[in-house]
Formats: sequence, structure tokens, C-alpha cells
Amino acid sequence: MKPCIYFSPKASKDNFEGARLRKNIKGALEIKNIDYAKSIFDRHDLVHFISLDDESKIDDALENNVKVVFSALTCENDPAARILSYKSSNEAELSVKAGRVLNKVDRIFVPSEKARDYLVKNDIISPISIVTPGVNLSRFVLTGDASDNVFFDYNQIERGTKFIVSIGTYEKKEQLLRIIEIAKLCPKYMFFFIGVEGKERKLFKIKNIPSNLRLSPVVNDEIYCSMMKNASIYLVLNSNSASPLTLLDAMASKTQIISATMDEAIYLNETRAYACVSLEETANLINTYMDGNIASTIDEAYEFAKENSLSNLGEELEKEYELVLKGNTKND
Repeated sequence: MKPCIYFSPKASKDNFEGARLRKNIKGALEIKNIDYAKSIFDRHDLVHFISLDDESKIDDALENNVKVVFSALTCENDPAARILSYKSSNEAELSVKAGRVLNKVDRIFVPSEKARDYLVKNDIISPISIVTPGVNLSRFVLTGDASDNVFFDYNQIERGTKFIVSIGTYEKKEQLLRIIEIAKLCPKYMFFFIGVEGKERKLFKIKNIPSNLRLSPVVNDEIYCSMMKNASIYLVLNSNSASPLTLLDAMASKTQIISATMDEAIYLNETRAYACVSLEETANLINTYMDGNIASTIDEAYEFAKENSLSNLGEELEKEYELVLKGNTKND
């Protein structure tokens, strides 16, 4: 068995969720001492894809009798790695291209039963397995060295400043409107919204942004890790933006997760996060938590992160790759 992990977007799009998933997969294989192809041109007998943009390479692999697996519904904030499209700022649907590509591959990996049920409901007939996106626990430990503080230095704010962070996409205007209102109701704390820049951000005329909210492009890996390690709260603006990959990073960072919606998000429940029914309730909960007047759910969330370590991901990948190479075409 020698898999190839393929995700090769343009350089400008290679530092977001898809890139982190690729890094997790490779790290998990290395922990298990599983040799993988360093390039699509090296010898391999299976290709693990992450992006719909690689449909032609998927076709080439299948024509050459190379097995193909695909990770889906794990990187939905990343334009280079998502499979959903949006009719409006809130309504998501499986794209036509996604339906076509997913029904070609030998097996699909999704992060949860909810994700698997969604694909089955949308007429995906390829075998589907639940495979964690994994988390590298060691990347999110405060070490006391200079790398801990690069987020503060990058944003030119005082080290130790308490802040709340949310990750999404600028094309979903509803996310921005939500965090703007929440930040206004929590004036004592800094808020950061991180998302992919592009025409969507230019077209959306953002008005009345409070002084305690900063809108940022996607940051590099060093700044991202520093941000997650130091954030007081990771804020989920809606269930569609709750990337399982990023949620595991927040859990591994021992950062409190608060959701501005009661809609069930992948990996979130009442023991790992707080959920709210309105923006006002969300703001009140943030203020109450930051004042130390409510217990955290950090410990339960961290235990879940440990269950989804890279070591466990490596074991799952080894098992799943072997099933595919043996020609297993049944769902779990």
C-alpha cells in the first residue's frame, strides 16, 4: 500500500482548511510509518483527494485502475476544498459537480454520521466511511516561546489581550452581520473574523463595523496556531460554518466554544460547547463567561480532541485504504 495525498490549489489558496487537512493526513500516516507518494508522479496505488477542482486527475486515476478516495464535508469554509454551494447566504446544497465527482470515487470519507446521512439523502451511492479529520494536539499547546505570541504581534495588539475569534467566508453576509452585532453587544472584548478574501468581500459594503471587531484574511499556519492557543472563545456563527477540522483545533487549544445558533453543528453538543437561540443570548453568554461567572466545557471538548488525535486518524486511514485496495464496496 502506497497512497498519494493530493491537494494542490493555487498558492494563494493553499493556507486554509484544505491545506490543514492535507497536513493532518500526512502527519497521521507518518505516525503509523505508512509510506506515501511525495508526488502524483511517484509510484502509488491509491489517491486521496480533497478538492473537486481535481476532477480530471480523479478521472485519470480511475482510468488507470488506481483506487480513489475523497474527503468530503470537512473543509466547507475553503473554496478550494468545499463541496457545497449556496443559493443565498444561509441555504447550502450539494453542488452538481460534487454529486458527479462523489459518485465516481471508490470511497468517500466524512467526519460524522450526520455528514454521511446528508450525502445519502442527496443520492450519493459511493461507499461512505466516517473518518475523523484528526488534530495534531502538540501544535496547540502553549510552550512559552516566541511562537505563542505571533498573533498578538501580527495584529499589533497588547500580548494577553482577551479576544474572541470566528472563522468563515466573506461570501456569507449573514455571518458578518451576526458577528458585527455580537461585537457591539460585547464592547469590552476584541473580536476577529477570519475568512478567504476575494470578490465577495469587495462587493459586500460592510458598514458600522465596531472598533472592537477586525476583519482579517486567512492567516498563515504559525499565526493561526497562535490565534487558536490564545483565544478565549471560538465563536460558531452558524452550523454551516462549523468546520469539524477547525472545531477540533479549538478543542485541542482548550478554547471555549460558543455557538450563536442552536442548530446542531458537527462535533458539538451540550458537553463540548454552549449554544444560544439569539444574538442577544450569545452576547450575554460571552460576557458572563469572560467575567468568570459560568463554568467552561473545555475539559470535555479536549477529551474529544484526544479521541481524534493524528494517531487515531492514522489507524483509521490504514484500515480504510486497505478496504478500498481489496475492493470493498460496502458502506460501514
